[in-house]
Amino acid sequence: MLCPAILVIVTLACYWVPLTSDQTSIQWDAADEFRPAQDYLSQELHEGRIPFWSPYPWSGYPFLADPQVGAWYPLNWPFFLIGVTPHVLVAEHWLHALLAALGAYFLALRLLRRYPAAVFAGLAYGLSGFFVGHSSHTPMLECAAWVPWLMLALDRGFESAPVRNTLLGGLAAGAMILGGHFQTILYGFFALALFAAALVLREPRRWARVAAMAAAIPIVGTLLSAVSTAPGLELTLHSIRTSLAAIARTEGFLPLKALATLVHPNFFGVLNGDYHGPQDITQYYFYAGILVVPLALLGLLRPAVRWAGLLLFAVPVWYAAGPSGGLYLLIARLPGFSSVRAPVNIWFVPALGLALLSAAGLAFVMERRPVWWLGPAVVAVLCADLLYFQSAANPLAYGRESYYSIYGAGEELFHKAVVVGLPPLTRFDAPDRVPAFGPLSHYLDQRTEVTYGYGPLAITRYQDYLNAMRANPRLRDGLNVSRWLDTSAGAVRTNPGCLPRANFPKALVEVASEAESRARLATLDQHSEALVPSGVHVAAQDGSGAAQVAEFSPGHYRIHFRCASASLLRIGNAYFDGWTASSGGRPLAVVPVDHALIGVLVPAGEADLELNYHSTYFLAGAVVTALSLAVCLGLLLRLWLSGRRRNAAT
Repeated sequence: MLCPAILVIVTLACYWVPLTSDQTSIQWDAADEFRPAQDYLSQELHEGRIPFWSPYPWSGYPFLADPQVGAWYPLNWPFFLIGVTPHVLVAEHWLHALLAALGAYFLALRLLRRYPAAVFAGLAYGLSGFFVGHSSHTPMLECAAWVPWLMLALDRGFESAPVRNTLLGGLAAGAMILGGHFQTILYGFFALALFAAALVLREPRRWARVAAMAAAIPIVGTLLSAVSTAPGLELTLHSIRTSLAAIARTEGFLPLKALATLVHPNFFGVLNGDYHGPQDITQYYFYAGILVVPLALLGLLRPAVRWAGLLLFAVPVWYAAGPSGGLYLLIARLPGFSSVRAPVNIWFVPALGLALLSAAGLAFVMERRPVWWLGPAVVAVLCADLLYFQSAANPLAYGRESYYSIYGAGEELFHKAVVVGLPPLTRFDAPDRVPAFGPLSHYLDQRTEVTYGYGPLAITRYQDYLNAMRANPRLRDGLNVSRWLDTSAGAVRTNPGCLPRANFPKALVEVASEAESRARLATLDQHSEALVPSGVHVAAQDGSGAAQVAEFSPGHYRIHFRCASASLLRIGNAYFDGWTASSGGRPLAVVPVDHALIGVLVPAGEADLELNYHSTYFLAGAVVTALSLAVCLGLLLRLWLSGRRRNAAT
């Protein structure tokens, strides 16, 4: 237990200051996206609601379908229970640095049988430049932490008990997927394939077992995580992410000069505040200790790790180099890889390869110089190195000002300038990113309905609407915008043309396709007409009908309406599959109106309309997850009991 205790102590020491000091802060996406989202989820759960739908970002959004919220990730649940403050989010990061370190430690211990070398591997991975540089990207850390555990299960099953280890690897894979960062998940399984290739090179006769396990682990993990992946896939397929073509991207590649940060942590000026590297400062810091590279070179002399280390390091670096390297042009055309950006984010895979190789190098040195103090001394040097360069002196690890001094004044400004004067059932409109209002997801903290949002999975239809609204400001009326930010004057303006949340358009214009409705947004005046899909026939639209929202909560409207003839009622809420409507127990058709909003075909007369959101694939995903988990645990229990009976018989 001494070696794991060392990992706990050293990782905790690196995170101690941001964990405990109010004069430090999380920063960038940790503050802008992940802390507000997790805290919002935590508060909703404490209030007895599961927020499948949030009314606050993007005029309404299927919040829980976003995988990066991490709602179903078990290691997040204790933090949701206590509430997600900036310090609590740092605790999440520390937990996953420790998890990564322990995974690399046990993997290296299995491969090398040397405790000091295994501790070296654990620290070199869990406190590597990837975990420091991406300290603001919570889901990336959560997913990358599980990768060595996948390899450990594969290596154990390579020698014995393949079924048991496949199930254990599947549980780790399921946890990794529930962490929610698709790109890191994809690269994690890519790393597993590279490790499997190394095992085959080490012992070709067992290639069939290795291939079967390497394929089965992701499949089991996907089934276990269906509660998240099913709704997440639905959202992704209807989001702007589907239009991303990796092969056409020009940013986020790995310049070879960035490898200099492996031995010179301030090569790009990160440590002294004079950064002059590639655009994103979080992506190009690779340092993991001054001894890592020289020991990794020595580690190539150890057959047990040579192929694994080489493949885990060289192939991802070749891929991340971009089109100039050639491999990227091939891989970026594969499913999954074709829709991710910034291949430099694969760095956690080379970092693990280096950690294993450097541990092998330390084992080699210890064998050549068999003195008891050598291994502990090298580990001690690494600890001091990491404590300084990965924490004390590194501005990537945490902000050097308090959370309030960075974001508090902006949140107070937003509350005073916007929230206080915003009428109920109306929205505020501004550009997507307004840092003057505090965290970019301030609307979740302030529980304020806005037209914008922050995240990679904006709904495509709605984003089309926003794009058109910048050229046709009258579209604000359909989103019930009562106040908007005039960026040219730096002032909040009122919008006198704001339509009520529920209203009857005066006339309906049929459009034959999404492309046509998108084009018609440029000139649309929602005070006089509405766009509806062809096939939505209303014989006599009652443009003088009346509607009033009688009850409103996240994912629910009760609307009292009155119209002389069967008509289309327009609700200023983002359209997404899963909204259902009924009146008097009779289901009503829900259709997209004005390309991105909700339309309901209501009957003539006066009645109440119930409009509710239900995640389309959540229930099916939850059933698959529950059944898969029961099967996995049942099989593991059966294997354990049969093993005990065999041991008792002998």
